[in-house]
Amino acid sequence: MSTIAYVTDEAMLEYHRLCRNRNILFWRLTEKKKFTDFRKGDLLFFFARPVRGRKKGFVGYAHYDSIKHLSMRQMWDLYKEMTGYDSENLLNEAIRKAAKNDVPAKMDCLYLTDVVFFLSPVYPEEVGLNISSKLESYCYLDRSDPKITAKLLEKAEEHGIDLWSADSTRNPEDIFRSDALRHKLAAIHREIGKESGSEKERGLCRRHGKYKAEEEGWEMIRGSRTDCMKITSNEILVAVPFAAQANDKDQRIREFAGRLFLYRLQAEQNNLDRKIRFEVLGDNLPEEVIRITEKMNEQI
Repeated sequence: MSTIAYVTDEAMLEYHRLCRNRNILFWRLTEKKKFTDFRKGDLLFFFARPVRGRKKGFVGYAHYDSIKHLSMRQMWDLYKEMTGYDSENLLNEAIRKAAKNDVPAKMDCLYLTDVVFFLSPVYPEEVGLNISSKLESYCYLDRSDPKITAKLLEKAEEHGIDLWSADSTRNPEDIFRSDALRHKLAAIHREIGKESGSEKERGLCRRHGKYKAEEEGWEMIRGSRTDCMKITSNEILVAVPFAAQANDKDQRIREFAGRLFLYRLQAEQNNLDRKIRFEVLGDNLPEEVIRITEKMNEQI
């Protein structure tokens, strides 16, 4: 899981915002700085000068979907105004100007979905970041501080979400709140730490987590290979696998109880706006594990 600050043309972003484009295509001239550890669903924050502003800040974000290898003609034929321009001529003109007429046959294009804009920019120093105003391409935000994305989203919520692009199917405020919860849970998971146990036990937990994440509405908590989550309108469901061998069963049970307790404690400390309910995953679960899960849910 990674988060990127991407230097973006403010005029193009304003075009997308005014046109209510929910999915957009960014073209890149160079392949010298390739993305690493950046996967579908990760967040790309727009680092740009706001309209009528001089200082660069985070003005919104989108979800990374994929990279497309496209020529200028293919960009327009496939994506039209999702490129950020009214016409093919304007798109070509912008690319030729940026490339100084040395346009590559094909370019790496970032396809982004579920765009969210902020009412006012969040500046790096507001969340403890130091980003050079001379940044030319992009930088990773969460390498030094895994909590930085959650902090950035918290600050953006204080500033407010631009609801201009709201529609009957996907409200940007709903998208934003789900993203904030995902990254807060990811930060909580990092605080708790990875699963313990033998290689066999960890393998069983990962298998149970993988199968659960394939169910409708469920997904792996970002950064985890075992724990899953499902966000509903009034609660967060967290599924935690359990596996134990006969010689360490009691220790695994204690660790499982501690894991659930830490999730609940960290959720309260991080001010999640809804309660956590737990589900245990596994085969032939001990009665103690089932009772621990039930008791923890009774505390909601």
